[in-house]
Amino acid sequence: MKKYITLLSVATLILLVGCASQTMTATTYTEGDVGQAQIVRMGRIELAKPIKISARPTGLGGMTGAVAGSVIGSEIGRGNGSVLGSIAGVVAGGVGGALLEKDLNTVDGQELTVRLEDNSLISVAQEIDKATGPLGVGESVRVLSSPRGKTRVVR
Repeated sequence: MKKYITLLSVATLILLVGCASQTMTATTYTEGDVGQAQIVRMGRIELAKPIKISARPTGLGGMTGAVAGSVIGSEIGRGNGSVLGSIAGVVAGGVGGALLEKDLNTVDGQELTVRLEDNSLISVAQEIDKATGPLGVGESVRVLSSPRGKTRVVR
C-alpha cells in the first residue's frame, strides 16, 4: 500500500507541475507569433509597477489533491476511522491542491507605462523575464504590436 501512496503522490506532483502556466515574457514567442509582421514604435518607460499575473485555475490541482488526500486519509484508522480519514483527506487535499495550483500559476510581472515618440502614453502588463530582469523607469524601449493586438515592451 505504501508503494501505491508514493506512486499517487508522485503522479499528483507531476500533474500539478504540468498545470504551471507557460511563460508570458516579452521575449517568448508562440508558434503563431513567428513570421507575423509587427508594428515597432520607440518609447521611454515612465512608470514600472510590480504586479502578479495569475492564470485561470483549471481545477486540476484541487481534484488531484482531493484524490491523493482521500487515498492517504483512508490509511488512517480502521472501519469508520478510515472513512472519516478519507473524508478529511478529500477536503484537505482539495484545498491544498487548489492553493498549490494557484501558486504554480502566478508569476511576477510589470505594468509598464511607456511614452511613445509621438508623446502618447500606453500601458502594457507583461511577465518579468528572469534572464534579462525587470525594465526600469527611463529606459529606452521598443514597443512591438502584432496584428492580433498583442503588445510587448522590449529593450
